[in-house]
Amino acid sequence: MAESTPTAARSWHHGTRRAADVVRLLAALSISVCAAGMGQPDTLGFAIVFLGLLVPRITRLPGPFDFGFCLNIFVATWSGIAGLYRAISWWDLLIHFITAGATAAALFLVLARTGLTPGTADGQVLRGRSIAAMTLALGLSAAVVWEFFEWAANAYLTEEIHVGYNDTMADLAVGGLGALLAGVALVGWKSARTGRPVERPQAPTG
Repeated sequence: MAESTPTAARSWHHGTRRAADVVRLLAALSISVCAAGMGQPDTLGFAIVFLGLLVPRITRLPGPFDFGFCLNIFVATWSGIAGLYRAISWWDLLIHFITAGATAAALFLVLARTGLTPGTADGQVLRGRSIAAMTLALGLSAAVVWEFFEWAANAYLTEEIHVGYNDTMADLAVGGLGALLAGVALVGWKSARTGRPVERPQAPTG
């Protein structure tokens, strides 16, 4: 029984990693589809998306986070091309909420894997509140970068991308909430993975 849990975890990791690879393949095919009949902005957008989806694979993120990131970015990109943001009033906020969370978790894990996140490359255990705070900050930063991208795309590529003060503030708000929940999920995942609470009190000094 003790060996079944690690085996199941490895199976889940490999299964979700393969699913993420399928999404990457679909993104590569989408570049050709857009080039064949949807114009330069969509083709360029999917080319950038495909390159971004390679990052979690190169850095070998855990399968569930790899798949979650890839699927959300893929759906978000096709939602714009298919006009779902205009057709469904709440779809834009939902996508910002989910995508910001998935992106924040992926960014945190990429930074941890490459040793750029304090306390993760030297065997230390990063406190749970630190993980949540850093994931929130990364998610909000990613949301701001995305809003810059939307503004630039509206100004220089197509006016079909809606931008405005209220839209930007709402996107940032739901994105921040998604990132916060992603941070909480990361804390729970790391606790379950190590079999112990992530947050550990430090012994008093002096």
